[in-house]
Amino acid sequence: MNIIIFEDEFYDNLSPLTLLKPTYDIRTGIFTNAERIGLILKEKFKIFYHCRKILSDYITEIKGNKTNNFEKNDSLFLNGRIVFKKNLLDYLINFNDSFIWKYDNIVLAVKLSNKNIRDIYPLIKPDNKCEFIPFSEIVNQLKLKILDNETFKFYPEKDFYIINYSWDIIKYFNSILNYDLELLEFKLNNKNQTDYKIINPELVNISHSSIVMPYTVFDASDGKIFINDEVLIEPFTYIKGPVYIGKKSIIKAGTKLYGPVSIGYNSRIAGEVSGTIFHSFVNKQHDGFIGNSYISEFVNLGADTVTSNLKNNYSLIKTRFNKNSIQHQTGLTFLGSIIGDHTKTGINTMLNTGSIIGIFALIAGGGFPDKFIDSFTWYIQGKQPSRYKIDEALQTAKIVMERRQVDLIQSYEKLIRNVYNLTVNS
Repeated sequence: MNIIIFEDEFYDNLSPLTLLKPTYDIRTGIFTNAERIGLILKEKFKIFYHCRKILSDYITEIKGNKTNNFEKNDSLFLNGRIVFKKNLLDYLINFNDSFIWKYDNIVLAVKLSNKNIRDIYPLIKPDNKCEFIPFSEIVNQLKLKILDNETFKFYPEKDFYIINYSWDIIKYFNSILNYDLELLEFKLNNKNQTDYKIINPELVNISHSSIVMPYTVFDASDGKIFINDEVLIEPFTYIKGPVYIGKKSIIKAGTKLYGPVSIGYNSRIAGEVSGTIFHSFVNKQHDGFIGNSYISEFVNLGADTVTSNLKNNYSLIKTRFNKNSIQHQTGLTFLGSIIGDHTKTGINTMLNTGSIIGIFALIAGGGFPDKFIDSFTWYIQGKQPSRYKIDEALQTAKIVMERRQVDLIQSYEKLIRNVYNLTVNS
């Protein structure tokens, strides 16, 4: 049997995180949803991916020919914006019959036999023009067993998490991060601990290839702490779990991390951080508070950039995910900023509670900018917002990526240009 991770018709609700990524490549804890599925299944099955046409060339290049390219075998389709836990995945894999599983009118998973796949292959084959797998049409053609939670005893926020909007990642982040930490193997720390302090050492993993400088405190009294390979932690740092720090990252002197915090590959972090996910290659090298936020790849936060994560009247936070959407009630009291790939802030930038900022935005000039800033926007305080020229944006991206030994490959540049054209013409 094969596993096929797919995007559904609600991918745009996760903007700006889905502008340059499929839903399953958004980091929701330590891992992306696709990485977590792969880790749980431990290479027992072939995993294929279905993504939107605009992403296809780029995702095919980085994931190989398993993108939008299916074998006509028994297959389990998994919605890429769902965080699946192991007990649920095991149940779905071992379920004998073909089925479609819906929760709150969302297709979470579909299991199709070899024959089913052949019958509906024209709807899902690689050259199909649809942006996502049209399971509504598939259900109409096939007499599938419909599973719901009247008979299917798995529940959200227990066995799985539904990511409907980008801020749902922040909503469930603490639970997902703690679950992800359970998936990792913790080893006894044999480092010389005379220069730093560990509270609850059995819940702390520090890679042998990482360097911890004096006067650092690892406090695992409220959650596990995992320090991956080749991390540098400079002096006078306080880390309170649950926290994950990815490979080759640097934690600058005097940093305070209050979990839940997840820091991706090759990032630079300083200042005070709480409740925040940093994807990979994030640059926050200076002081400033970042709370309950999502910071995407190749974002640079200038010195003393701060996020407000709580309204003065403690009311629930409303926000919108693109310029054409309505204000949505997030249900959250704490929500900082959702910042898209390659965006940069100048010194002393103050971001409003519940800010949503697109990709390739530039923000500077002090004061509070608008809560929503569109992609490819120069937002300089005191001036009218203007459009970032695409060639200049790509030239800067090339320089930034080369500094982290990452090439701006042709398929990625093509994707950025296509998204730019859609943004300009929307």
